[in-house]
Amino acid sequence: MVRIKGIVKTAERVKSQLQHGINPQEVDSFKAFVLNSLHTIEQICTEANTTPNSLPTRSRKAYYYLKNIDWHNLPLTEQSKKDLTSTSTPTPTPTLRIKNIVKQQKNIQQQIGQLKHNHTDSQLESIGQSLTECVREIDRICQQNQLTPAALTTPSRKAYAWMKFLTDKDNLKLHIQTTQKIKTLAHQAIKAQKSNISEIQVTITNYNGLYKYKQNRQGSIELQLSEGFIQAEDKILEAIINTAIRGNNPQDKQLIRHFSSTEAYSDIILELDLIADLDAETPQGNYYDLEALFHPINQEYFAGEMAKPRLTWNKTLTHRKLGHYEPLRDRVVMSRTLDSSHVPQMVVELVLYHELLHKHHGAKLLNGKRMVHTPEFRRSERQFRYYQEAQQWLERSLILAM
Repeated sequence: MVRIKGIVKTAERVKSQLQHGINPQEVDSFKAFVLNSLHTIEQICTEANTTPNSLPTRSRKAYYYLKNIDWHNLPLTEQSKKDLTSTSTPTPTPTLRIKNIVKQQKNIQQQIGQLKHNHTDSQLESIGQSLTECVREIDRICQQNQLTPAALTTPSRKAYAWMKFLTDKDNLKLHIQTTQKIKTLAHQAIKAQKSNISEIQVTITNYNGLYKYKQNRQGSIELQLSEGFIQAEDKILEAIINTAIRGNNPQDKQLIRHFSSTEAYSDIILELDLIADLDAETPQGNYYDLEALFHPINQEYFAGEMAKPRLTWNKTLTHRKLGHYEPLRDRVVMSRTLDSSHVPQMVVELVLYHELLHKHHGAKLLNGKRMVHTPEFRRSERQFRYYQEAQQWLERSLILAM
């Protein structure tokens, strides 16, 4: 029987807050805290090959207490109700400082950098375990402070998102493969160009830009790339290496920038951004309720057997990116662009169905690339009852990018 510390204490704290009433300005952070706590519990249970229903009695009751909170009828304090009708200064988002998160990230990056091409499965498992332990400890500290990773300082939040992203075994495998591929290509380029560069040290990370590099006194180059390049073709990686060795040239620059505008790149960046998202989850939009739309789609296309993922509207997504499925959090994020009376319901349902298919089919690693829109996926997508009509509406009205 798996035992998880802090569940009962969390539920008691939440219960106390509900009894005293919630300030409207704190609803989003309160909801994010509870949902993040539930996700942590469910993830630990999944890793232990069990379910929350198998927890010890007090922990199980605490879990279901949190799970069954009625988000549409949260009790507000009397003073808070009055505050709703008056203008007030928003409460600033709290910041949580946890020591050594960036240092832990660098330690793991160093372990990855030291791997040889013939590395063993046990070495991969060791790195995966380090990532999982770091992420779990950060989640525990956040939960202890009734906050989510969104409250971390920016460098810590980006490091957390990077480590969380790599807890997925396929992501870690792809990350390591790309790191080693760049080293091989760099060695070949240095030799072919007869450069006086001794080596190129590679780090792939959660970086805001595309890449940066500098030459150190030992004659080697330190190259840092955005995590979005883990799906790049060899010619893109070679263009970055050539730029680091010889400086900018128009052809290489065009290749790199073109790849940075592709779905392969932007999906990784979006996934990293959403891992420690600032927005609380809100399935009920101004016009469409994602919870209500999910159930008939589940019945018609998945025989009612799909476990409901977390569903939310999100302002991070735009008309260029209408939906996204986050496997690490089992969450479908939908662009608020669709939450409008001007958008037909069949269109919202198609986008939601598309993201649920990502949950259903998953991603496949093929020749070092993460494939999500496989032929099997596309066949399933065309089974949507109003596929042609909804697709045509999107092509007329929006730039479709799901």
